[in-house]
Amino acid sequence: MANPTAFGTLLKYFRGRSYLTQARLAERAGLSVAAIAKLERGERQAPRGDTVQILVRALQLPAQDQRALEGAARYQTYPARLSAPIPPHISAVMQSMTELSARQAALINALVAVDITTTR
Repeated sequence: MANPTAFGTLLKYFRGRSYLTQARLAERAGLSVAAIAKLERGERQAPRGDTVQILVRALQLPAQDQRALEGAARYQTYPARLSAPIPPHISAVMQSMTELSARQAALINALVAVDITTTR
């Protein structure tokens, strides 16, 4: 099982806040339910830019939330695009960023849980 990513956690949060099921979001976005589920679980960690824009429109996100989702997607795609060996000092920074992303995802999950319990 993949670890949730900041992008996946945010996507799940925004979907839940909009009271959409994965199936309904998939229908609105023209994506498969499996694709939405994989993004949320972190199995697809590098969503394409056009996929992010499709999701933004399907979720009808305000500008601030759109920027947050786009930023999470950009961060996760950056390491995947590197083709040269990574110098050790850069690798250490990237490891720290990955750990920070995991902590950020955990915090977002906690906030989602609080938001869900306080709004219902």
